[in-house]
Amino acid sequence: MAKSILVIDDVFDDLQSIKNLIEKEGYEATIATNGAQAMDLLKIKDFDLILVDIRMPTLSGYDLVKLIKEKANERTKLLYVSVVPQKEVLMDEVDGFIQKPFSEKTFIGKIKEVLGE
Repeated sequence: MAKSILVIDDVFDDLQSIKNLIEKEGYEATIATNGAQAMDLLKIKDFDLILVDIRMPTLSGYDLVKLIKEKANERTKLLYVSVVPQKEVLMDEVDGFIQKPFSEKTFIGKIKEVLGE
C-alpha cells in the first residue's frame, strides 16, 4: 500500500507541483490550502508524512504543527517545506526541513529519508 502524504501550503502552484512530484514517486498525495482544512483531514485519515509550509496566513506552520502533534498518529512524520532559511527555523517539533526552491532529487531524497525508505 502506498504511503500517504498530506501537503499543506497556501500557494496553489506549490501545492500542485509538490503533489505531482509525490504522486510520480508512487505516494498517495492529499493537499490542504490552510490549517483548518488540514485539521479536518486529520479527523478522517492518518498520514505517514505531513509537509507543512511555515509562512501561511491565519495559522502559521509553527502553530499548525503544534495542533497536528496533538491530533496525528504518533508515527506520523512532519517536515517543514519553506522559503524561510533553515537556520531561522524552530526544528523542535518536526523530523526535517526542505528548503524552497528545491530540486526534485533533493525533495524526493528527503521524503524517502524521513519515511525510512
